Amino acid sequence: MGSGFPIPIGGRISPIRLIALLVLNLQLIVCCGPAEYLNDGECCSMCSPGTIVFRHCTTDFGTTCKPCTDGEYIEHPNGLEKCLKCKVCDQELGLQAKHVCTYTRNTICGPREGYYCIDKTCQMGRKHKTCPPGEGVKEKGTQFEDTVCEGCPEGTYSNNDSSTHTCEKWTVCEEIKQKQVTLGTARTDTVCEEEKSRTVVIIAAVIVPVLLIIAGPVLLYLCKKKGKQSKSIDIKHRRAEMGQSPQSADQPLMEKTGCSREKTENSNKDQTTGSSVQIVTADAACYTK
Repeated sequence: MGSGFPIPIGGRISPIRLIALLVLNLQLIVCCGPAEYLNDGECCSMCSPGTIVFRHCTTDFGTTCKPCTDGEYIEHPNGLEKCLKCKVCDQELGLQAKHVCTYTRNTICGPREGYYCIDKTCQMGRKHKTCPPGEGVKEKGTQFEDTVCEGCPEGTYSNNDSSTHTCEKWTVCEEIKQKQVTLGTARTDTVCEEEKSRTVVIIAAVIVPVLLIIAGPVLLYLCKKKGKQSKSIDIKHRRAEMGQSPQSADQPLMEKTGCSREKTENSNKDQTTGSSVQIVTADAACYTK
């Protein structure tokens, strides 16, 4: 066997010789260090992470390495001739890349936003459950846990289908100075409305008297002024109709009594002389106020 320890035929090997034989054979089989790999009986140095063997070592030359290319990786020291392919996170399976692949590290997948992993290795993601109206989120979903829902307790409500919203408290109408119309339910909020009647009465009681105090004298003054203007315009129209020249409205209007301003000629004969005498008389222009 080439061990240097002859084995007697038909005899038994002593324990000491057996141990020595095993140690010698072990040295022949396992001769490479922790950073080496065995190739054709030679212990070659391993390539560093991110690289692989381009040419194995020989008696005269050491190991030649080359880097991995895009989409490949090697995480540990190695004596491999091919890099490993990077993992692809399939969005159709609810996954996305949590850590992008590099030459020295594989892709790490995680669940998409709103999804959670169904196992520890996250080979597939599932969408978080949503809580329907009347229920709220008790515990939000995580990367490895689904959403936990609960029914809205008395005094709270939820009116949407959500995986993030909790139950909200009913509105208290008194706190916003309104009156309650409809009490809330597990799905709806309390309905409130403003109390308008009392407000309107108070405003009217204050504003209307103020407006009357301010507007009364102004309206009275405008009415008087309008009456004077109407009277003045009426006098001027009457003067124009009677043929009189326009005068100040302050002067009295003279009305005709039927007398004419026209002069008349009367031919009379002097009784004593018998001659004809022309007498011109003018009718008095008679006017009365």
